[in-house]
Amino acid sequence: MQTMTYRGMPYRRMGHSGLWVSEVGLGLWKWGDPSYDGSRVGDHDGFAILDQALDLGVTHWDTANSYNMGSGNSERLLGRYFASRGSRVRHQVVLATKVRNPVRAEHEMSRDFSPNQRGGSRKYILAAVDECLSRLNTDHIDVLYHHAPSLLPDGDWETPLDEMWDAFNSVVEQGKVRYLAVSNRPVEQLEADRQALTAVTSNPARRIIGVQNWYNLLQRTKVTALDDSPTIEDEQAFLGYLEETETGLVPYVPLAVGLLTGRYRKGQPDREGRLSQEAWGEEFLTDRNLILVEKLQALAVSKGCTLPQLAIAWLLSHSVVCSVIAGVTKVSHLLDNAQAPAVSLSGDDLALLDTLTQPHDEPYEPADKGAQDDQLDT
Repeated sequence: MQTMTYRGMPYRRMGHSGLWVSEVGLGLWKWGDPSYDGSRVGDHDGFAILDQALDLGVTHWDTANSYNMGSGNSERLLGRYFASRGSRVRHQVVLATKVRNPVRAEHEMSRDFSPNQRGGSRKYILAAVDECLSRLNTDHIDVLYHHAPSLLPDGDWETPLDEMWDAFNSVVEQGKVRYLAVSNRPVEQLEADRQALTAVTSNPARRIIGVQNWYNLLQRTKVTALDDSPTIEDEQAFLGYLEETETGLVPYVPLAVGLLTGRYRKGQPDREGRLSQEAWGEEFLTDRNLILVEKLQALAVSKGCTLPQLAIAWLLSHSVVCSVIAGVTKVSHLLDNAQAPAVSLSGDDLALLDTLTQPHDEPYEPADKGAQDDQLDT
């Protein structure tokens, strides 16, 4: 695998493209205006984290138009940052955002949206991209994702795929977007997306260069985006498909909503943590997971690294992974994550991790299936 280094941070190419992204990226899910939108990071702390990210070579920044209850405020925060720091900083950053969901005006607490203000129609995509550019205070988006499949109740696509991908092709031709990607896709849908884009453009260089799916040590089969009890074989088939098609994988939720930070330990309840206070706790704070965290923590200690560094290093051990986006709320979190590429995992380490993290037999039922549309990065 070919890499480059910038400010001590290794870079990999995203899929079959010339775009280099930092191996450790920055997820901006819970960023916005904490006074009203449910976010956790506002301008003051956020600007300090972004400044530090640049110093560390962490230049792959990932957001979405609808983060934080459809407020649009994660993009607005980044827009204020770019206005403050200038074009030199903007051009250092690989800026990724996503469209598919409706977005409210700033400080608007509720709104009824028409069917055309969401999804994958040409009308929606062209308008949504212009709105993203305005909020982000930039003239282009480096990587634009379609955030999640827009499906009818019977499972069919809501918008004909040729219409959707012709619209995405248009925003690239207009110079508003540099590269295209998708999120929350199983193989079947990803292949349908690829074929539709190929059918609407005569440019062989126009392709889907990346997919952003849920993936971490505790939930390996989630990367498949399948609903029916996926297996390790499904995980390997998904990764194999990405290898074959030269599609880069950008894992989100790499630290399992904080469980892989080491904050939550068996017999040591953390009443202040998010998992102790939110519905996610029922899904993640299980005996199986807490016992596994102890084993992973022991391995991290033996490797001379932290648990988050081990979790990110394991993801980076997969050749199809180009960048791991982890959400942070403090500079110290970023400093820790940025050291993950330096962790070397031997063949024996990887074999042990593979054995330890084989999925259990209990069926997976998310505590809040709707939360996936708003997407996590921690």
